[in-house]
Amino acid sequence: MRLANIEGVRRLGIFFFYDADGHADEYVFTLLDSLAPHFSHQVIVVNGRLDDASRARFESMSGTELVVRANEGFDSWAYKTALDHLGWDVVDDFDELVMYNFTIIGPVASFDDMFARMDDRDLDFWGITVHHGAPFDPWGLLETPTLHEHLQSHFIAARRSLVSSALFHAYWDDLPPIPDYAHAVAKHEARFTHHFSSLGFRWEPFVDTADLRQTTFYPLNSMPVELIRDRGCPIFKRKTLFAGIDSVIDEHATGNARELYEFLARSGRFDMRMLDRHLARTADQRDMFETMHEWRVLAPALASKPSTVALVEASAGWEERVGAVRGADRIVLAGAPGTLAALEARDLAGVELVGVRVHPLEALAGADEELAVLALADGIPAELPGLDRDDRRSDARESLGLPDRLADAAAAFEDPSVGALVTAPALQRGWFGELGHEAAGATARLEVAASRLGIRARSSAPVVAQAGFAILRGEIAASLGARVRDAAAELPRLSVDEWARLVALAVQDEGMRPRVSISPRLAEQRLSVMQHQLRGLTGALGRGSGESYTQLLGRVR
Repeated sequence: MRLANIEGVRRLGIFFFYDADGHADEYVFTLLDSLAPHFSHQVIVVNGRLDDASRARFESMSGTELVVRANEGFDSWAYKTALDHLGWDVVDDFDELVMYNFTIIGPVASFDDMFARMDDRDLDFWGITVHHGAPFDPWGLLETPTLHEHLQSHFIAARRSLVSSALFHAYWDDLPPIPDYAHAVAKHEARFTHHFSSLGFRWEPFVDTADLRQTTFYPLNSMPVELIRDRGCPIFKRKTLFAGIDSVIDEHATGNARELYEFLARSGRFDMRMLDRHLARTADQRDMFETMHEWRVLAPALASKPSTVALVEASAGWEERVGAVRGADRIVLAGAPGTLAALEARDLAGVELVGVRVHPLEALAGADEELAVLALADGIPAELPGLDRDDRRSDARESLGLPDRLADAAAAFEDPSVGALVTAPALQRGWFGELGHEAAGATARLEVAASRLGIRARSSAPVVAQAGFAILRGEIAASLGARVRDAAAELPRLSVDEWARLVALAVQDEGMRPRVSISPRLAEQRLSVMQHQLRGLTGALGRGSGESYTQLLGRVR
């Protein structure tokens, strides 16, 4: 069936949406508004709750119905719900049915061009992209021993030649229960294309990736920039930016997410502030950091240093910390009034003394500098060897350009997505054993404090400051300082690590992300140490011929 021969194509859209908080961010409406001109009617199906603001936005859309249902059955049962809601007599009257969902973001190329080109093809159904399949059944749930190449269910269009058939009706009328993600893929997404193709219905993807079948299973995830830039793909998968290294490390060197993010920012194809705010609200901070390799190696800056305030905690070692931040325009030494009283007679050479109730951050309330350097208590146990303590502190200072290269570190904040710079965790001594166990720090006290400070972001393993040193964007520091000051009487007593976690979550709450900063010297050192540690671990675990990281991890577990 070719739609180019039909005057006034009538197209029905069914959009599936889910959000854990019941909130639709702006990217959703950008996608809907871009596709709306191509639909005669649309049904939006929401699985789970929906907040009042999002409901009002959905209901205000012309030619659109809203259905809110229980969060069950994933996308396929959302589509089925809309089909049942309308009835086959209504659905069959449209020239084309488009089923798509919130897991894609766009447009990053022209939807108009896509529809015009696909309207000219004689097909029964089509989609934007395909998964190339695999020579095995990843879930043990398929009807066949291998995973066939298939259109991805984030966007599938079916024409009247298929939709009005008894076979299509039966597919949806007899759709099995979908209890989990594996069944959602195996019983619908991976099944749909092969099922109807084997019945004689014709299909094609809009983005032709046949030449990449021997290169990647999943082109939209592994090679998104090529698909957008060179093949006109109008969408990308939101999950690509936070899916984690394990999602691709068995296929390639894992540069896909960062390449996509930098391409979008450089090309101007999408509103990056909109994207950053959505990611900060919905994605795990650690997942984003690792997926997009958000490290920054210090390099000479061309721009001058922005205005900077340094916050030093008035506790043991404060003199050393003051010396480390002498490059700041203003230095504030904050602590309990009793502690500061003992320092008033000291010659502090322009250092401001500010009394606080529960935490030095209070002293930054109202600060108007562009950046804030934090030099707080490091929480390093006093019983550790002095050399280890000194190494951690000096490494943190060096990685943040303190005291003489602060302008080089500050250059990172030219990227509007950067809300903080922190330093890499230590790998020596017992610090190594902390890696992978960061979730243990997510305490009930921390939850209480975050709630009382109005911090909504959550992460089991946020990217936190090491050895007490970090650099924050000024407005984040001032806002957090004011909240700590105002809620001081209600906050539980927190550890150094818990405060570091709160700072990281406050950054995410402002729609930004922390980056890990490291000096070139320390980058070389850390790479050498990590390589040695990995070789030691794999050597001790025994050789597996051609074994990948994930295969080895599975064997160990």
